[in-house]
Amino acid sequence: MSSNIVEPSPAATVILLRESAGGFEVLVVRRDRRGFFGGLVVFPGGGVDPIDRSSLAEKVIRTSEVDRAHRSAALRELGEETGLLLVGGSAIRAPSGKGELFYRALADGSVVVDGDQLVLVSRWVTPEDAPRRFDARFYVATVDEAPEVRLELGELTEYEWVTPSTALDLNRDGRWPMFLPTVAHLRWLQRRVSIDDALVSARGADGRTLIEPQRMEDGSIVPLLLPVDRP
Repeated sequence: MSSNIVEPSPAATVILLRESAGGFEVLVVRRDRRGFFGGLVVFPGGGVDPIDRSSLAEKVIRTSEVDRAHRSAALRELGEETGLLLVGGSAIRAPSGKGELFYRALADGSVVVDGDQLVLVSRWVTPEDAPRRFDARFYVATVDEAPEVRLELGELTEYEWVTPSTALDLNRDGRWPMFLPTVAHLRWLQRRVSIDDALVSARGADGRTLIEPQRMEDGSIVPLLLPVDRP
């Protein structure tokens, strides 16, 4: 193995769903053009930071799963980027502040968040020849109701609750540029008949979630495995 291969950075993403007339919608955000993934439409998420592995994070984000740091990062990033904190099947207004300040605000308010409400659907690892790599875990979560999204200015420029089919249509016509994992998960969601169906399918992916895209001879990147349709 070449010593020039970049070690992938851990990351976590939340695919947040809510009921809508005749089906369900997913929350997507657009990244600022000046940042990484500039201008792309994505799901809320970001990197796993050292604070996500701290005793402070463990105090306010409780989980029985081994990927505690990823779940903490997913919930923190969702709170920082959209102002939504997932509690008891609904979303409440997340505290202001980033990183340690976010966790301390939860601790000061005696707020404990259930990390097990996130359902792991897939894990994507960037190809080895990429100059910047990620080992990203994608989680599905649902909300019955939620306050208005409060975007993190400087990182995000807009948001939308949208059906998977509409999001894919906007991607195809060039208005919503996306990268492969976002498109793949939207296609997976498009095949789901309900939120319950999405959750069952996501749980069925347990143990079969690792997706390692490979670069083809023409330079395109394709995954070796997509999220499973059904368990």
